[in-house]
Amino acid sequence: MRRLLGGFTLGLGFQLRAMVRSADTYFALVGAPLTTVVLMSMMLYSGRTDLASYAVVAPTLMSLWTAGLMFAGEMISEDRENGRLEPLLASPVSLPSLVFGRLCGAMFISLPAFALAIVTAGLVFGVWITIHHPVVFVLAVLATSLATAATVTALSAVFIVAPGARIVQNSLSMPVFLLAGVMVPVALFPVWLEGASRVLYLSWGADLFRDALEPAPVEAVALRLLTMAALGAAALAFGSLTLVRFLRRARAEGTLSRV
Repeated sequence: MRRLLGGFTLGLGFQLRAMVRSADTYFALVGAPLTTVVLMSMMLYSGRTDLASYAVVAPTLMSLWTAGLMFAGEMISEDRENGRLEPLLASPVSLPSLVFGRLCGAMFISLPAFALAIVTAGLVFGVWITIHHPVVFVLAVLATSLATAATVTALSAVFIVAPGARIVQNSLSMPVFLLAGVMVPVALFPVWLEGASRVLYLSWGADLFRDALEPAPVEAVALRLLTMAALGAAALAFGSLTLVRFLRRARAEGTLSRV
């Protein structure tokens, strides 16, 4: 446990310091205001101002997933190129927990996307969103961020073990956005498609985000949070096993430093 916690803390701190020094890490936030303008325009044009909160939640979740994909695809590959991987592996920490900690740190950069979306909706369209259930909202933010970090940890492992899989990295955004219902609730999907969507933690997070912004009481909060936690834990377990397998094979074949 101490080894796991040490790796997580090391990775989290390293990633936060690295992001502060790099302007590239803020690119994930650029799309949030622009996406908000597009979605809010659609809502207002259709006369559905009651769905304004949907146009604020969607850019937030899209920025979260985009940031996760960006870091998952490049993190360990850059470590190998820059000669950081061997010293990290020589340290008494767990690589899976280190990667998970770094990706948790990467999630911090996307959290301001919600504030940018709210400010954009208010300043440009005069529609200010109220968080009616702040406690539920904070819990939804934490659960969704952790589940995202866990899921992209698994993707990071797949990108390493199968480098050809990185070709589809840029293709994973829009299908996930649509299937997870970041804009249109999955409850409105056909039954067969809704079942598939519920496998994605992001669909649970999107619903919880939207409900936290509505005045009506939020139902089954604990169950929905536990579901996201379970899906994230399953993804993290898969990613950890894959990373360990990669290390064993790389050490056996002497290909640890090969890009």
